[in-house]
Amino acid sequence: MGNFSFSYHNRPKSDRIGFGEYLCYGLGDLSFCFIYGAIGSYMVFFYTDVACISAGLVGTILLFSKIFDGISDMLMGVVIENVHSPLGKARPWLFWMLIPYCAGSVMLFTVPDLPEIGRAIYAFISYNLMATVFFTSMNVPYGVLSSVMTNRQNERAILSISRASLGALGVFLISSYAPDMVEWLGGGAAGWQKTFLVVGLVSVVLFLITFLGCKERVGSGVREQQTGRRTSLSLAQGVRILFANKYWFIMLLVNIFYTAMTSLYGMNLYFAKYIMQEEGRNRAMMMCSTAASILVPLLIIPIVQKIGKRNVALYGGAGLGLLGQLLLIFTAERSLLLMYVALTIRGMGVACISATKFGMIADSIEYGEYRTGTRAEGFVYSAASLGVRFGSAFALACIGWVLGAFGYDGSLAVQSESAMQGIRIMFYAAPLVVFAALLFLLIRYRLDKEYDGIMAVLEERHRQENLTT
Repeated sequence: MGNFSFSYHNRPKSDRIGFGEYLCYGLGDLSFCFIYGAIGSYMVFFYTDVACISAGLVGTILLFSKIFDGISDMLMGVVIENVHSPLGKARPWLFWMLIPYCAGSVMLFTVPDLPEIGRAIYAFISYNLMATVFFTSMNVPYGVLSSVMTNRQNERAILSISRASLGALGVFLISSYAPDMVEWLGGGAAGWQKTFLVVGLVSVVLFLITFLGCKERVGSGVREQQTGRRTSLSLAQGVRILFANKYWFIMLLVNIFYTAMTSLYGMNLYFAKYIMQEEGRNRAMMMCSTAASILVPLLIIPIVQKIGKRNVALYGGAGLGLLGQLLLIFTAERSLLLMYVALTIRGMGVACISATKFGMIADSIEYGEYRTGTRAEGFVYSAASLGVRFGSAFALACIGWVLGAFGYDGSLAVQSESAMQGIRIMFYAAPLVVFAALLFLLIRYRLDKEYDGIMAVLEERHRQENLTT
């Protein structure tokens, strides 16, 4: 990609982001998180208990599908870098892919009248159409959009917080109320299908609001409109840029473990149904896990501005999450109240990471240009989003594999003692490992302290380039 002028310190106030635009941007993730939350909370359960596909086969389907999904993310990044539209680089995809996204939402939660192998093949095809093609072709550009709306750290932080807060609302609504809506719409496989038809239609409206309400101000697309010179990026060039960017690599791993944690929320339903023997408690568990993610991002805005995104993610995110998980291990089967408290504390930790990680990824784009002289916002962001796919793939596959290895059978009303042990392992031990890994990674992220100096170097570099052209 070519270089462009930042005007990091000198942008007029009239061209800065206002409340309405922050809200419009966040509504996009509200829509995405209906599907993201449904996949994390109910996909394995839907396949094992509604579509009646064996748990081990479900784990394998999801693992390979998520690998394909990750590859498609990188390819989408290259596509974005080579798009030349007057609407921008990232923004137009939110309009172009509306109808396929809605159709994919319905396909994802449809059970065909076929033998198990036929249902498994359909699950593989429909999951990949939705997640690998339709979701990726909107979600990757949506993520890139925040990096081309502004290059100011505070504005990016608030965009990240808006996205995190409204995205958490989407996860909360779908994880807490989807089963009720399924029953209200007739129950069974047909109820799931109708529920996600409604979800798809609501998503169309929300994406249109984001498309119409957001503006690209910086980045290669704006530079192309200003100069008339088109630039392009090959996959090989993009890979070289990534290998020179240590902060991109750290955020890739953070994304993997963060997404693994949110995908493990799906164990709440298994724990409520089989360990607590009261499936209805899943709603309260999901509320405790996700409600904090709606409010915490809004409350920590002044803290982020004071101590930086990394410190909030490290101490408020990984540290608090680890504390909540330890409390959960010691209380979940002893005290219902303390279990809810532990889930809430853990959810607050997850919320702190969610509120800051998107801004941290966006900042790594400038670091990449600083190191290589080439800006590639589409490719850097799409490659970082590989973490979302791989983290979800690993967590969901592990759920299926561990439950299958311990003898879980979704067609049985009562599980064996061995299957119950498998549920406990994934509910207690797996999140503990995830938070420990996040703590280790975030200690090594120091870009917040380096960012202003990097921007000063880039501004001077661009000023010198402009003088010679």
